[in-house]
Amino acid sequence: MTQSQNDPIILIGGFGSHWSDYRGMGKLLAKVSQRRVFIANINRLSWVVGGITDYSLLVERAHKAVMHALQATGAEQAMIVGHSAGGLVGRAYLGDKAILPNRQIYHGHERISHLITLGSPLRAATQAKHPGMAQVTWLEAHYPGGYYAPQVKYLTVSGRRIQGKRNGTLREREAFTNYAFISDNGEQWGDGVVPDSLSRFDDVPHLEIDDLGHSPNWGRWFGNDEGSIRQWWHVLGAGDFPPLQHFSEMNA
Repeated sequence: MTQSQNDPIILIGGFGSHWSDYRGMGKLLAKVSQRRVFIANINRLSWVVGGITDYSLLVERAHKAVMHALQATGAEQAMIVGHSAGGLVGRAYLGDKAILPNRQIYHGHERISHLITLGSPLRAATQAKHPGMAQVTWLEAHYPGGYYAPQVKYLTVSGRRIQGKRNGTLREREAFTNYAFISDNGEQWGDGVVPDSLSRFDDVPHLEIDDLGHSPNWGRWFGNDEGSIRQWWHVLGAGDFPPLQHFSEMNA
């Protein structure tokens, strides 16, 4: 379907967040994109439930946000911007398979034009067996890579903030632990929480931004200010996503 300049944006926050944590980012994104931005009504309790059971409740909240945005704007399609685990929720919402038997299926790919993930743990190394990665492995098994492309346009964005080191500084050791949580290798580059190697797919465009951290705890991050947002939003401002190839945006 043709991209519309009126497609509203659904912003889905990261694990353990409250929707209000993204008010500032939402205002900045609306200013940069010149589109209406709606934040999915997901709170900390919702994430606790999702972590213990499955992401069905979170996907339902995403669906309600999408339908509200479409009704409020009169648009036929919306765009999803998912930060961290919010990108996983958006990815699950696109799907046509139930996460568990008797769970609701929303076929979100029929009403979503773009899925943009920011620092999302999109894949898990086979050696990483932590139960918290169950949602990632389920999504990769059922909707690998850009599963709904080209109907849905994908863009994965990662930050190259710090290299994890087992015996490094406090921050480097913290990054090492975070990367090792979802990867078999803690000594690699990433945004401080998610390693770059697992925040991209081989078959969709990927943008790596130098010195961008995962969240406010890591300094400048994906939604920090207008400049940070423009670094990844400008890809759409150029007219559309680039061809299916990886590229880097270093200190733009």
